[in-house]
Order: sequence, then C-alpha cells, then structure tokens
Amino acid sequence: MKKFNIKSLTLLIVLLPLIVNANNIDSHLLEQNDIAKYVAQSDTVGSFFERFSALLNYPIVVSKQAAKKRISGEFDLSNPEEMLEKLTLLVGLIWYKDGNALYIYDSGELISKVILLENISLNYLIQYLKDANLYDHRYPIRGNISDKTFYISGPPALVELVANTATLLDKQVSSIGTDKVNFGVIKLKNTFVSDRTYNMRGEDIVIPGVATVVERLLNNGKALSNRQAKNDPMPPFNITQKVSEDSNDFSFSSVTNSSILEDVSLIAYPETNSILVKGNDQQIQIIRDIITQLDVAKRHIELSLWIIDIDKSELNNLGVNWQGTASFGDSFGASFNMSSSASISTLDGNKFIASVMALNQKKKANVVSRPVILTQENIPAIFDNNRTFYVSLVGERNSSLEHVTYGTLINVIPRFSSRGQIEMSLTIEDGTGNSQSNYNYNNENTSVLPEVGRTKISTIARVPQGKSLLIGGYTHETNSNEIVSIPFLSSIPVIGNVFKYKTSNISNIVRVFLIQPREIKESSYYNTAEYKSLISEREIQKTTQIIPSETTLLEDEKSLVSYLNY
Repeated sequence: MKKFNIKSLTLLIVLLPLIVNANNIDSHLLEQNDIAKYVAQSDTVGSFFERFSALLNYPIVVSKQAAKKRISGEFDLSNPEEMLEKLTLLVGLIWYKDGNALYIYDSGELISKVILLENISLNYLIQYLKDANLYDHRYPIRGNISDKTFYISGPPALVELVANTATLLDKQVSSIGTDKVNFGVIKLKNTFVSDRTYNMRGEDIVIPGVATVVERLLNNGKALSNRQAKNDPMPPFNITQKVSEDSNDFSFSSVTNSSILEDVSLIAYPETNSILVKGNDQQIQIIRDIITQLDVAKRHIELSLWIIDIDKSELNNLGVNWQGTASFGDSFGASFNMSSSASISTLDGNKFIASVMALNQKKKANVVSRPVILTQENIPAIFDNNRTFYVSLVGERNSSLEHVTYGTLINVIPRFSSRGQIEMSLTIEDGTGNSQSNYNYNNENTSVLPEVGRTKISTIARVPQGKSLLIGGYTHETNSNEIVSIPFLSSIPVIGNVFKYKTSNISNIVRVFLIQPREIKESSYYNTAEYKSLISEREIQKTTQIIPSETTLLEDEKSLVSYLNY
C-alpha cells in the first residue's frame, strides 16, 4: 500500500504541470472566443468602456455626465473602431482621441470657441495639427483666413487643445529674435521646388518652381537673372474668376514693413525637394507660411484625345451643326455655343465615339490617333505628333540648314472651376504637307519646296463632369485610289486584269478633335500592397520555375484570383 502511494504520488507530480497547463490553455481559448462578445445589462458607460479600453490598448477618459448613461444589449467587439462609432451615435456621445487617450463626452457637452491669431497663419496652425496627428476631420477648423480668425466646435478636449496650441505657436513667433541669423529647411510635399522646363516645337517653356516664385516675391516681382522664364508658362484665365473654396490665401497683415524680409537668402535643393532659408527666426517663419500656402495638393485629370477624320456628308447625317445642336438618334441631344463662327461643342463623348466607330466600319470615318495623357490641374499636357523637313539656304559666301516642322500639336491646361467643372485652356495646331519625299525641280533647276498648311485653334472652354469637348469642323479635300475586283476571277493569270478596275474618289473630310477630361480620384487607385498577402513567396518561386519566360499582367482583382488558381 505504501509502495502504491509512492507511485501514485510520483505520477501525480509528473502530470500536475500538464493538467495546469491544459487548464490555462482551455481558459485562454474561452477568453479568445468570448472577448469579441460583450453582453451589457443596464451597465453604465464607464464600466463598459473599462472593458473596451483593453481592446483599444489605450486609456479611456469618460466625463461625469457621460458616465451616468446606461446601455444594454450584446455588442460585437471584434472591430473596436467600428463599434465605437456605432455606440457613440446610438447613445448620444461624442469622442476625441489625441493619440494618448480617448475622451468620451455627452453630446450636450460640446463646446465652441472663436480664436484670433496675430502672428501665424491659419493654414500653418492646421498643418501643424495634422503633422502632429491631432487634427480631427470630424470637427474641422473654420474661419476667415484673411482676418486670421477661426471657429472650432467639438469635444472639450479637442477645443482646449487647439486653443492652447494656437496660443503657444502665436507666442513663439512673437517672441523670436530678429537679430540672430538662423537657418531653416522647408520641405515641399505637393509641388516642385525647382523650375521645370519642357520643349514645344523648339521653344522652351518654363514652369517656375516654388523657390523661384518666392525669390521673385522678395525681389518685388523682378525676374532673377539665373531663373528668368523665357515664356509665360500659363495663359491667364478670367481675372474675375471666383477662387475655389479649397484655396487658402496667406494673409500678409503681419508683414507691415518691407524691411522685415531684407537679407533673406533662399536656395533650392531638388534632391529632397526642399528650400534652404537663411535669415532670422521671424523671416524664416514668414517664408514658411508663404510656402505652406503654395504647397497644396493638386487633383489629377486624365485627358483622352481623339483625332478623327469624318466624311462631311456623314457628319451632317449625324446631326452635327457647329452653330446649333447635335443629335444622335431620338434619345440624345446637346446644345452648342451659339455664334457665327462656332466650332466648339460639349457633348456625350461615348455616344459620339460609338457613332464614329460605326462609320469606321463603312470606311466613312477614321480615328487618326487617340492618346491618353495624365496630368494635374494647372499643369500643361502636350501631345505633339510632327514631321520635319530641312531646307538648305545657300548664299553668296555661306550656307545654312533650316527646318520646317508641321503636324498635330495639342496643348491643354486643365483646372477645376468653383462648381467642379473642368475648365481647359486649349491651343491646337494642325499642319499638313504634301507627300512628296524628294524635292521637285523647275525648268531653272531650282528646288521647289513643299507646301505646308496649318490650322490653329486657341480657346478656353468649360466642360461639365462626364461630358466631352468637340473642337474642329474645318474641311479639306482628299484623293483616294481604290482597286475594285471580282473575287477569284481577278486572280486568274493574264485575263484577271479584265475583272478589276481602279476608282479615284475626291471627298471632303472634316477633322474634329474630341477631348474627354476625367478626374482621377484616390478611390480609383489600385493598392498593390493588398496583393502582397495573396501571393506568397513560395507561389512566386513556383511560378518563376514553371513559366520563367512569360510575364503576367494583373489588371484587376479577378485577373489576380484566376492567375493564382492557375
């Protein structure tokens, strides 16, 4: 009996850690299964958020008025952020998170405040809050930027934080020294610091960078010798155009003396897209505020350009009247600009292209080209398809070689109007020359240069979202030769020529330009990072070993799934 007890005791000592460990595992699994569910039976908001705090991994501060409320029901805590939004909306709570803690208030505790800035701009304050991850888009800052007055309404923690931050930044700027020379680095996020140059038909066009613009401002608008633009980068639009609500104009009310900005040095550093500033603290702060107003995010615009040649009679059958309306069947109509020389129209481009494709099958229309260009607002988009021939100019003692360039040139500068329409500044040049590859010579053995014809269109048009712009309508004659033959019989040797003949047609062709602008929003972007979890490293190696010479393009999620299944 004693021996049996010793064996039992030994076995119990060996199995005891395993039993305890198994119980811990079972309890842990139960907690994992139950942690996503919480049943509240007239619980106070304070006790509920005590359990909720462990899931969010940061403390929750509940106000006394909000803690008095009670809640009941079953709550799914698998997605804490989503649950917080739903619960606060149903119970009537408001919340704010500053990165360290979550503050819960009753909706009746919402407060408002009007704050006046003296030394800093409103945009600088907003940017500072965003950089510190303190700005909440649910409670935006509103105000008149030119007067430096803003209004904030929201939870007490947010309003107090914004008010204290504005006061602190304002005092820092007012107390900074004006004698000590300092250096500052201002990094741009949305635009270029240096000038951009592009060539258009041998002419350099310069878009000034932020560094050039600020330097011209400091030099009272005088162009700098080392950065002087050769041409105006953009034609001016209507001066009375209403400024977009998204624009933030910097207020220069704090700069009352031009001597404040004397002896300020700027250097552009393109490698990091930054500007180096040398001056005292007040000067650096003023330059920083100006650059903050200029460094704004631009929206993307996709421009689809269609260059189409249509038979004049067929174009008339489509119902296109440059001085009236265009109709396609009985279900669509569009009104045009009413003028004696109208050659511009806004219409539904998809329906017009469908009609053109139908005419293309009958050889009554031809899509010459259809490039697609992605650009940003207020940035030129250029399509240039040209040909160049060279002419030798021989004088008595010297000679030179000149060139003549012609072709199709389309220059579009898009921007968004205050109503969300796309406004475009257009310059179109369409040039044609004869098809002679070699020079002809007259009786005096003098070369006869080929003829070049050019048509230029320059205008400004505003297109609603989803519509297209139709430009053109000028006519030119074309000669076409076509061989008509009887099948099989025309292929018989010797006598086959009897069953074929040539026809020569002279037709009037109308060239039109269809421009389809479309805003590219972030929602239409593909996030390639999401594909990383779908394709494992083993799958990539396996695919590389099986088909090393093939390249697979994953255009969308369906293509990706089918590719992985393969």
